Amino acid sequence: MWFALAGLLIAVLIGLFLVFQATARRLARPTTGSLIDIAARPGRALLVIDMQEDFTRAQGKHAFDTGARDDALSRVRDLVHAAHEEGAPVIFLRQQFREWPVRLVASLLLGGAGNPGRAGQRIDRALDTQGAHVLVKHVGDGFSNRELELLLDEAGVGRLRLVGLDLAHCVAQTAHGARNRGYAVEIDEAGSLTADPRRWLREKAALAARNVRFAPCVERGMPHPGRDMSLESTGSR
Repeated sequence: MWFALAGLLIAVLIGLFLVFQATARRLARPTTGSLIDIAARPGRALLVIDMQEDFTRAQGKHAFDTGARDDALSRVRDLVHAAHEEGAPVIFLRQQFREWPVRLVASLLLGGAGNPGRAGQRIDRALDTQGAHVLVKHVGDGFSNRELELLLDEAGVGRLRLVGLDLAHCVAQTAHGARNRGYAVEIDEAGSLTADPRRWLREKAALAARNVRFAPCVERGMPHPGRDMSLESTGSR
């Protein structure tokens, strides 16, 4: 009997491990979609990714350095202001965990950060979302929310600037999702954060190989037409 119970427990644990592993892979997998005609879409947009207080103002071992966080928030404010001045769409993306394995892990290891119904789900108090779109995503890649593509289609956007957190995860995955559709992509590192700099270096190299560009830290505002965001689509996937 004890052997049977032990065998059942082992089977359950293995099953749970496989479920968590499959869920983690699904969350981290960039989406694919139809290629856009970038030549017919001269517009640009700013995507601000996961700058929620659950993450920006986390405590303990999951907290970002407050100086780096405040510098990033200041940079994002500048980018949002410049985008509004130019009439470029500003889209805030919020992470909200939906699948029970992820919500369980978030509850056990992250104090519930990212789970629905928390005050920390709001965009950081230092950022003004007035006049911007705010979309919810349930996996890393922001293009998993079909509404993002619809907004970009309607505005004739073919060039994206990405900023936010985490560079090594949701920002990178959204960049891959954008390139999978043929968007020109630039990541603003000065306004972004990562808890895993080594992984970000690997992700950055992979993104650079796909013609993603990276804004110099000294640059201010949205890129000038024909300069930073002058990439043409390669259709790479």
